[in-house]
Amino acid sequence: MSFQAIIFDLGGTLIEYAGPHYTWPELETPGFTAAYAVLQEGGVTLPDFEAVRQAGFARLPWRWRQATLGEANLRLIDLLAETLADCEVTAVSADLLTIAATKYQTAIQQQATMIPDAPDVLANLKEAGYRLGLLSNTMFTGAAHIADLDRFGLAGYFDAMLFSGDVGKWKPTPAPFLHLAEELGVEPATAVYIGDDPASDVVGGQRAGMKTIHFQSSDRFPNPNGVQPHARIERLTDLPAALAVIG
Repeated sequence: MSFQAIIFDLGGTLIEYAGPHYTWPELETPGFTAAYAVLQEGGVTLPDFEAVRQAGFARLPWRWRQATLGEANLRLIDLLAETLADCEVTAVSADLLTIAATKYQTAIQQQATMIPDAPDVLANLKEAGYRLGLLSNTMFTGAAHIADLDRFGLAGYFDAMLFSGDVGKWKPTPAPFLHLAEELGVEPATAVYIGDDPASDVVGGQRAGMKTIHFQSSDRFPNPNGVQPHARIERLTDLPAALAVIG
C-alpha cells in the first residue's frame, strides 16, 4: 500500500447538504429562515425577511472568499451578527445569536442526505489499513457536522477530523491539510485527498503535497483552467480503482 491516509471532504462528498436548492447561496435560505424566526420570537425588531436574506447573501460570498484566501475566519454566528449589522440591527444578545445560529444549522442539517455507498467505502478502506481523515470548509460548528456523521453512521471511521470554522484554517490554503496530516501522523506525500470542488479540494490538496481525486458528485462546481486532479471518480465505489491507478 503506497498511501497511508485517505482524507475526505464532507459536503458533496460524504453528505449532501443542498436539499432542494441547487445554487449557492440559495441553499442557505432554510437557515436564514430559521434564524429570522428565532430573532423575531426573541423580540428583536427586524426589517422584512427578504431584506435580511439578501443582506446575508450579499455578505456570505465575499466573507467565504476572505476565509478561503486565508484572510479572515468565518463562523456562522459572526455571519449572522454582521448581516444584522448591515440591516442596522445591533441590539442582539450573544445568547440569542447562539440560539439563532443553532437553529440555522439545524435547518440545513434537516435537508441533508448521505452520499450513496459512503459507509461501505469507508469500512473497506479502514479494513485495508488506511488512516482516514475528514477535512471540511464550513462556517458551522464541528459539533454540528459530527452529529450528522453520527446520524448516518460515518463518524466512527475517522482517525482525525478538522472543521475550518473551528480552527480558522480553510481550503485551498495548505494549512488545514498539513494540520490534519500531522494529526493523522502521516507525511502529506503519503495522503490522498478526495473532494467535489476542484478549486478548493484539488488545488488545496496539491498545494499541501497530497495526491488528489476529484469526486464529480454534481456539476455545481466549475473546474478552473489548469486544475488537474490525479484521478476523477463519479461514484464513491470507484475510489479503490482510482487509488490503484495513482498509487
